This record gives sequence, C-alpha cells and structure tokens, in this order.
Amino acid sequence: MNATVERHTPWLRWGSSGLAAAILLGAAWLLHRYLHAMRWRDFVAAWQALPARAVVGSATATCLSFAMLAAFEMQAARLGARGRVSLRRAAFAGVVSNAIGNMLGFHAITASAVRYRIYGAAGLGVGDTARIVGIAGLGVGLGFVVVITGALVWQPTIVAGWGRWPGLGLLLAMAAWLVWLGRSARTLRVAGWSLTFPDARAAALQMLIGAVEMCGAIAALHVLLPASVAPPFVDFLPVYVAAVLAGLVSHAPGGLGVFESILLAAFPQAQRPEVLAAILCYRLTYTAGPFVLGSLAFGAFEGRLRWRSRRAPTVAR
Repeated sequence: MNATVERHTPWLRWGSSGLAAAILLGAAWLLHRYLHAMRWRDFVAAWQALPARAVVGSATATCLSFAMLAAFEMQAARLGARGRVSLRRAAFAGVVSNAIGNMLGFHAITASAVRYRIYGAAGLGVGDTARIVGIAGLGVGLGFVVVITGALVWQPTIVAGWGRWPGLGLLLAMAAWLVWLGRSARTLRVAGWSLTFPDARAAALQMLIGAVEMCGAIAALHVLLPASVAPPFVDFLPVYVAAVLAGLVSHAPGGLGVFESILLAAFPQAQRPEVLAAILCYRLTYTAGPFVLGSLAFGAFEGRLRWRSRRAPTVAR
C-alpha cells in the first residue's frame, strides 16, 4: 500500500500545483476586471468614510479570534504532549504561529516551523509538535464545519432548492462523528499513516471553540462593511469561508488576491469600492497587525533564548 501511495504522490503534487495555479490566475483576472471598472475617487471616499468604531470593532473581533486560536493550542498541547509543555507556552505558540502563518501563506509550513522552534525550546520533538499541529488543525477544520452547518440550518436559502437538508445532513454527520469517537481517543490508520483523534468530549469542545473563532474572524470583516452594503451575518458567512478556503488552496501569501477577488465577486459593482475599503482595513486589523506583533514577540523569544544560551557557559564556569 505504501508503494501505491508513493506512486501516486507525484500526480497528487502536480494536481495540487495545477489547482493552485488555476485559482491564482482566475483570481488575478477577476481582480483586474473589478479594479479596472472601479473609480479611484469612489474607493478613497469609502476609505475615508470608515468609522472609527468599526475599526475598533474589527480589532476586538480579531482579539477574540486569536484568543480562540490560543485555546485550540492549549487543548492540543494538553492532548498531544501531556504535562510536557506549559499551557502558557502553548498559548504563545498558537497566537504567534497563526499570526505569522496567516501573513506569509503556506500555513502548514510557516506556522509549523514557528511552533517547532517554540516547542523545541521546551524539549519537545518533531513527533510531539506534529501531534499538536494535527489536533489544533482538526479543531480549526471543525470550526469551519460548525459555522457552515449553523448557517445552512438557520438560513436554508443559501443553498437554493435544497432547503435545510444540507445543514441537517452536516448536523447528523457531526453527531455521528462524536458517537464514533466515544469516551476514548481513537486512532485511524491509512496507508501507513496513523491519525489519533480526541475523545467525544474534547471534540465537542473543539467544535465550540472553532465556532467562536470563526465567528470572530468573520465579524472582523463584517463589522467594517457599511450598513447599506453589508448582508446579514449568516448570509456573509459562506462567502467568507469560501474566500478563505480558496486562499489556502492557492498558497498565496495570506490568500492575497484570491481572498479579495472572491469577496468582490459576491457584491455588485456599485458596492465594490466600499467592500474593497473594508477588505483592506481588515487586512490591517486581522492580518498585518497580528503579523507585526507576532513577529516582534517571536523575535523577543529568540533573543531571550540566545541570551540564555550565551549566559549558560558563563554560569557553568
């Protein structure tokens, strides 16, 4: 079975690269089209009209989202490396790694590298870090599913002609998932790989944290949209999730270009200057701001490690 996986790996890589390239090209074409049809003075007026309370609300929602990411990391550290790393370090790793990974893109590589550096300083190995990353990533994925399920159940018109059946189907799938997990952790082995899932109680907590985290991230942008432009939160939710997922698949740094083009496509041309102003402000509050603060915090962490390593031989003498 491992030989089969290795034989198909090049095709999977080429397929993934092709899909990413197609998304990037499509997004670039759409973005060029939308920006070409937009008048610069309309965008400037929309930017200047952004109220201060909306910017503060976006920053507050960003803090809520990152607090939930820290909670994810603490739970993952408790489950993946029991008693071998402090929850304080785990919270720091969760916030800093996501702040840097959201900006640089290639989240699985950049955020994991930051985590490995932080956890490695506490004595954890690659396997321990990988378990923590996997559990935290599962929680984020469950957050996506929970918010989409809630939106489909609450507002079935999102999927025209299907009613509430898609939402109810996802709801039943999540319930079945929790029943399958039961009271003890389960390990799934596929093609030589083993994935350990938390028990039902921990998974339910992940769903709750994930729902709050996603709502915080969505609110950070939704609150910036003018009342005359903003759709109801539950209607905006699937558009935001689609834009985030497309950005992740494209591997563009921070989903840049892809995220914007999908969001702009969801609004008529007359409203796009206001939407673009809201997106750029969101980029500052949710992406650039945390990246700057996270980079400074990570730099301070590195400096502290270097200072300790240089001081240790002197103390020993």
